[in-house]
Amino acid sequence: MAIIQQIYTDGACSGNPGPGGWGTVLYLADGNVHEIGGGEAQTTNNRMEMQAAIAGLTLLRDSGQTKTLSLHTDSEYVLKGITQWIAGWKRRGWVNSAKKPVLNRDLWEVLDQVTTDVNKTLDRPLQWVYVRGHSGDPGNERCDTIARAFAAQRSIALATALP
Repeated sequence: MAIIQQIYTDGACSGNPGPGGWGTVLYLADGNVHEIGGGEAQTTNNRMEMQAAIAGLTLLRDSGQTKTLSLHTDSEYVLKGITQWIAGWKRRGWVNSAKKPVLNRDLWEVLDQVTTDVNKTLDRPLQWVYVRGHSGDPGNERCDTIARAFAAQRSIALATALP
């Protein structure tokens, strides 16, 4: 299987809540690109951002890859949640600093598990990178296009380089 060099993720929602979509783009060492996406009829933007990251990391985990890479997201919620907040949430029994139940706990638990699984196989921990949305970054822009298409239930051609 080709080595994944970078993963880009994005989510979109028409209304919040409303119809949503997510897009994930994997850039491969051989120069190819693999794209995936999906959607839900009634969801939130944050859930779609998380679903995009989960999908990309699940593909990475299932590949058995050991070479470290970066995951790029324009969601500070996802980035800070997985790198800063989640340890405290788990320590407090999935209660946030305001003593309220953590929103989207179901997806946080999945994202936490797949991130843990990935970090067990990589030679160094996964690098989470914040990218400013709608700033011209080609990976982020393509994920946004995929996510918006799925949110609108529009057909979109996806590049498929992985088996």
